[in-house]
Amino acid sequence: MGGCQLCPKDDDSCLPSDLKQALKYSEKPNEQSARAISQFRETLLARYEIESDWPVEVVEELTQIGEELPGSKNASVLNLTHLTFVTIDGEDAKDFDDAVFCEQAGIEFHLDVAIADVSRWVEPGGAVDREASKRGNSVYLPGYVVPMLPELLSNDLCSLRAGEPRQVLVCRMRINSQGVILGHEFVEAEIVSAARLTYEAASEFLTKQKDGSVPSFTPEVEKNLLALSVVSELLFARRMREGSLHLVFPETVASFSPQGFVQELSSRPRLQAACLIEECMLAANVCAAQRLDTWFQSAMYRCHDTPEPDGLRALRDVFGLYGFKIRLSGDLVGSTLNDALKSVPGDHPASMSLQMLVLRSMKQAYYSRALGRHFGLGFSAYTHFTSPIRRYPDLIAHRMLKETLGYPASGGARFDDSELSFLAEHCSVTERAAEAAEREMMAWLKTEFMTKFMGEEFSGTVSGVTAFGVFITLETFPVDGLVHISDLGGDYFEFDERFMTLTGRRSGRTLRLGDLLTVRVAAANLQEGKISFLPAQIRMPRNKMSRGRKLSRASAKKRGLRRPCEGRRNRR
Repeated sequence: MGGCQLCPKDDDSCLPSDLKQALKYSEKPNEQSARAISQFRETLLARYEIESDWPVEVVEELTQIGEELPGSKNASVLNLTHLTFVTIDGEDAKDFDDAVFCEQAGIEFHLDVAIADVSRWVEPGGAVDREASKRGNSVYLPGYVVPMLPELLSNDLCSLRAGEPRQVLVCRMRINSQGVILGHEFVEAEIVSAARLTYEAASEFLTKQKDGSVPSFTPEVEKNLLALSVVSELLFARRMREGSLHLVFPETVASFSPQGFVQELSSRPRLQAACLIEECMLAANVCAAQRLDTWFQSAMYRCHDTPEPDGLRALRDVFGLYGFKIRLSGDLVGSTLNDALKSVPGDHPASMSLQMLVLRSMKQAYYSRALGRHFGLGFSAYTHFTSPIRRYPDLIAHRMLKETLGYPASGGARFDDSELSFLAEHCSVTERAAEAAEREMMAWLKTEFMTKFMGEEFSGTVSGVTAFGVFITLETFPVDGLVHISDLGGDYFEFDERFMTLTGRRSGRTLRLGDLLTVRVAAANLQEGKISFLPAQIRMPRNKMSRGRKLSRASAKKRGLRRPCEGRRNRR
């Protein structure tokens, strides 16, 4: 073959360097982008020790799972197939944990939250259970999912797919006109989901109902949706009265092409149907926590501690700068902060930044075997019960609830204190790793996406102020970048940490949250997933117009950036 050498698929390590370069530049930009995204994702998963492949013993155990559900002939299973349950999820969802049904009975509402009965399929201590415990949760990166359970279970046998009989654990609640849960019970049941609805379609229906447009679902589904809408509003109103914190942020969505590159970055507002489902799930989780607390000294609870006083005082000072008050006298509850946020007009330039400051003043929620308050939600008892397909703590809650119901044959189990303590800490750690990986992946995708706009101007809002510069959130895309303090103009800017402002010593010009600024994209550092902007009135040197890859070493160091040639050893 004249010295020809065959390379393994997707491995160019055996190619001469000149040929590798030729191949690299023969790729179209979108192909390069898709390849880079895939490579970064694999690196990210490895760094956070998130395993996507299934061990051999898990694969072997799956082959032994039959189509008939273990214990499905149990006489204790309640037949609820006559009720019009529906699932409401995102457009791209595949694992349907929950289905909901609601009807009005006089002055009360009967709300049923049916959750996939994963504990029937996953045997405690088995290979699938051990791997699920190790993973702790599913990981949802933009455009890519690492499931906690194998797809045979998560997307098929356990998933509440429309038109297919499924075994579930149901929280059945009676709710009055004030949104108070008068009573609840948990039962094993069989249901058939009547429809797979999306947040968009369900929200559109609820909106059209108000303006008299033509309905789009069967009469039974429509009746269910309308009852769900009413009861969710009652539950939300009660939650607000009792001190739950209410923060609303749009979701950043990366839209991928079939080839794997990012076509668009957009912000998706919080839809009415998503809020509806959230209220139903919160109510079921509270009922689950109350039952666990009644039966066990220790269980798997979700806790959220009160924020530190110093952080709240700092928050009060910043709000005061804009003329908004936070009253910190007496016992702090979420409604204290809600009142402050309500005083900020929705169209105020700093509205979203002030909400983000409130969020950052909060402590992290965590799992604990000891019952504790959830400050953010305003609940004295709370657990995770509604997502056993994607969260291991929910599977623990299911097993313990079944133990209280006397269903050991269908997955009920007890846990000792040491086991619960270990699992609570472990699942808190895996959850944070998943969230960190998701944030880092999205930051990198934003950076890669902005390489197409080097040198272009955008309008933006100051969303963060630090001693080294200001962060700008663009209006066109949900993207943040830094304007370094040295690029703010011919002045010396001093940072006021208390009020989060930068003030020019000579000009007296002050930059603060919500200020509008037109910026030019100066650099996109893929090594760190960071974007740099320049004020638009400042002329860009030629070397800053090259997708952020030709900054001088001194300039890169000045901006806190690293050139790609500085190597992998410096990656965080």
